[in-house]
Amino acid sequence: MPRALPALALLLALSAPAAVLADAKAELSRAFDRFLEAPSFRATMSDAKTGERYVRVEYAAPDRYRVVNEQGGPTMVVVGNTAQMEVGGRMMNVPVPINQIVSAYRNEEMLRKQRETMTVEALPDGEVDGRPARVYRFTTQHPRPSTATAWVGEGDTLLQIEVDGGNTARGKVVRVRYSDLGADIRIP
Repeated sequence: MPRALPALALLLALSAPAAVLADAKAELSRAFDRFLEAPSFRATMSDAKTGERYVRVEYAAPDRYRVVNEQGGPTMVVVGNTAQMEVGGRMMNVPVPINQIVSAYRNEEMLRKQRETMTVEALPDGEVDGRPARVYRFTTQHPRPSTATAWVGEGDTLLQIEVDGGNTARGKVVRVRYSDLGADIRIP
């Protein structure tokens, strides 16, 4: 029996990392699911290093977005297949299929493909705006290889994601901070 104990300990040690990775992927997937189910949210996108804010987004189900350029550009409102941009205090129609671009971020099929290739590693806990958070680094191959870090708060609430811009976004690390999941957000 004493010889079996070291073998059992080795077996448990070797199997633990796979179990931890599976749990981390399941936990992060629950947070993504909860986010997709939210009837509304607000998000800000900024440079993670400098804090410079680029864009503020508001979403109200099923298909309404308000996108505010934080650097003085125009505000865009998307409702279904219609996009309008505020120019000179007036709303003007935008002749682009903006809903196809925006809906990609809430596309179940795309997210399913991402999850198939996603690997997740639990990192030490952290916080976002003073709220405790579980932290995960994840890598996916769909639609292109990328690595990001996600902060998940109480109740599997997605609080923040940082994406390494690599060759995009001028090589910056882009931070997306989420708030007001389920809030009463009205977009005309």
